[in-house]
Amino acid sequence: MDRPVMAGKEPVFAHGAPVGYVTSADYGFTIGTAIAYAWLPPAPAVASQRLEIEYFGERLAAVVAEEPLYDPRLKRLRVRAG
Repeated sequence: MDRPVMAGKEPVFAHGAPVGYVTSADYGFTIGTAIAYAWLPPAPAVASQRLEIEYFGERLAAVVAEEPLYDPRLKRLRVRAG
């Protein structure tokens, strides 16, 4: 895994100000990164909006994504031998 996976209730920040919190999270194996769902008001809940999630005192970069989150070409599921 390339990033920590949140447990829930971590604060979410936009432009340095708290705007919401993580409601649930897990690792997205088909996209190869952590996914955090968060409660946000409408203004920062815009696709491609850059946010931060505080995780044990450290602020981690996050980006609002549109759903569905998946690997449309299945590149991460295919393994080539050799």
